[in-house]
Amino acid sequence: MALNIDELKERTKEYVEIEGKTKVINVVFAGRFILFDIEDVVLSVKTIEKDESEWWVVGGSTPMNLYAKSRFPSADEAFSMHLGVITRLKVKDLAKSDEVPEEIGYDAFIAHASEDKNAIVRPLANALTNIGFKIWYDEFELKVGDSLRQSIDKGLANSRYAIVVLSKAFFSKNWPQYELNGLVAREIDGKKVILPVWHNIRKKDVLKYSPPLADKVALTTNKMSVKEIAHELMKVLRL
Repeated sequence: MALNIDELKERTKEYVEIEGKTKVINVVFAGRFILFDIEDVVLSVKTIEKDESEWWVVGGSTPMNLYAKSRFPSADEAFSMHLGVITRLKVKDLAKSDEVPEEIGYDAFIAHASEDKNAIVRPLANALTNIGFKIWYDEFELKVGDSLRQSIDKGLANSRYAIVVLSKAFFSKNWPQYELNGLVAREIDGKKVILPVWHNIRKKDVLKYSPPLADKVALTTNKMSVKEIAHELMKVLRL
């Protein structure tokens, strides 16, 4: 069932006035985002405050959160941050729950687009496994009947690092974005988690997608073989 926008506007006005201790001038619908079974909307809110008067409120299927427009200029950016925050909380809950046995852990989770499996992902997963690392890779871990989303959440929660294979296919997919949001949220605590591998792309391509990711030192298939990439990753995974 679609979310009732008028009802959400009223809830948003009440939420902002209580949380922000301010007066709301108006609330405007800015966009609807549906990702898997999550449906959220972004609402643009203007208040009487002088210093920080304009906000995004994201919520609906997930709890509402405020995001200042001075930090997140577009509705897309606000939703992306919101999804990362929600994923981070979910990962923490899973890590504490009985559903995830403490003795099971992975050295790395591989986030990727399915189009890149044959060329880079499967050979890389096999190479790292053969070296002796425990790798969360969907073809290794998922069984018939498993919940894809729940399995990915568990993999993210129980992996020390995440090897993110960035490519043009990755940039165009929802599932990889869902995984990446959770990983970026984990790095908010200051811990290095993401190990990027660029597949048939250059820095300018990554810059268009995510400037923070472009600043990370990455391994690239344009200059390295799968064996060489696995060897470099081994140096980090053994720490």
